[in-house]
Amino acid sequence: MTLKARITAIDRFIKGCREDGIYDNLNACCVMAGWDSLAGALTPLKGAAPTNNGLSNYDRGIGITGDGSSKYLDSNRASNADGQDNAHMSAFISTFDTRFNTVSPGIYLGAAKAGQASRFDIGPYASILYANNRCASQAVAGANPSATGLIGTSRPSPSEYSVRCSGSDFPQEVASVAPGTEDVFVLCRNSVGTPSSFSDATIAFYSIGSATDLAALDARVSTLMADLRAIEETGFDRDAIAYIRAVEEADGAYLETDVKIAVNNLVSGLKADGLWDAIGSSCLLCGPRTLAGALVPLRGAAPTAYGGWASGDYDRATGLTGDPTASLYLDSNRANDADPQDDKHVAVYVKIPTDLDSLLFPLGTSSNGSTPGVTQLLVNGLSDNAIARINGVSNVQLPYTYNQFSLFGASRPDSETLNLRVSGSETSDASDFQTPGADPILLFGVGSGFLGGEIAYYSIGSHVDDLAALESHISAYVTAIGAAL
Repeated sequence: MTLKARITAIDRFIKGCREDGIYDNLNACCVMAGWDSLAGALTPLKGAAPTNNGLSNYDRGIGITGDGSSKYLDSNRASNADGQDNAHMSAFISTFDTRFNTVSPGIYLGAAKAGQASRFDIGPYASILYANNRCASQAVAGANPSATGLIGTSRPSPSEYSVRCSGSDFPQEVASVAPGTEDVFVLCRNSVGTPSSFSDATIAFYSIGSATDLAALDARVSTLMADLRAIEETGFDRDAIAYIRAVEEADGAYLETDVKIAVNNLVSGLKADGLWDAIGSSCLLCGPRTLAGALVPLRGAAPTAYGGWASGDYDRATGLTGDPTASLYLDSNRANDADPQDDKHVAVYVKIPTDLDSLLFPLGTSSNGSTPGVTQLLVNGLSDNAIARINGVSNVQLPYTYNQFSLFGASRPDSETLNLRVSGSETSDASDFQTPGADPILLFGVGSGFLGGEIAYYSIGSHVDDLAALESHISAYVTAIGAAL
């Protein structure tokens, strides 16, 4: 079924390109996503097969990723194989070059003749997209250097060429110069036979050929990539797909196939065990590519970050790390009284690195344990105990184990009971509730005791019957993310 669906997607693409009159312009072309192997990804749709020079990082959902230092493809199509005033190149970028704002450019496709008086290349450099089509270096004003999707350039005349980026066309009035004889390289530039300006981007498609309608090509390639992603996501839960799309929009890049599978398995597993509906607000603080993506909610409202969080505070394999000296915290934007006072849970998947001989608050509404209706998950570094309160001053405690991830979760099933799970152990005790206030539930700190540990997940909502099952699903997700990256 999958093979048939892929064939249908490719057939749709070819027929569409022919209907648009652009298929004959694709003289060298590879669809580098959708296949089960790297060999399949390097099988040309048209023209010569590219020669692989060391690339091995292939994901069937998003394409081939460069290493930014030495690995590339030789398209085996010369820069001058198409006319001086009749040439195009394009690439579908799944993840942009991460060094686009540095002094080191990362070229997506390119070739340059001796002296670089004539370049045929495209890629980001110094926070600007450069796209050169039979000319010297030319910055494209207004084009987004961190764009994903189809990026291309087409020259139909001696005096001008166009660049397409982020769904817009940018005309360039620059006279053409005779191209060199060098092959166009992919994920770097061929500088007179020497590969240079290596990229660490991920590319799912490239084409080289005669001048073409870039808007039409953009539409056809984007549809093809959407079709191939849909094939990979066949059978995925709708809520998982909605979350994945929201994360990809925030990240500005597509997620790897195995990351998407981990998300889907988590959502499907939570639903199968009857846990999904209890989650009112939640974030997966590992898995997405960026901090912005990690703050996309799995359910409920998005949290607000305070204190100057930076990209270095986020590790997509393990989570978000606080800084007790910088007063970093998240406001979950879920009020303490958003859930019934006798039907509520709070949980974090957390690792605290060491005993700091202080009170540490992975989650809470107040640092004052005597505040009426308070909700807290805290670690007392003096006694090495984990303490939980939900809508009341009375608490439940268990010993806390440092330096390992575990679910630290508490759940109130009724007006008299509070359940706690932490460090792989559980307990339950009598705990009368009090009426909670409307103050927000915070993470990583509640005015004092800011947390220097890592949180990979949090959830707030109604009572959870099985905290061990919740931990099992979150642990499996974090493990899968670590294996995928």
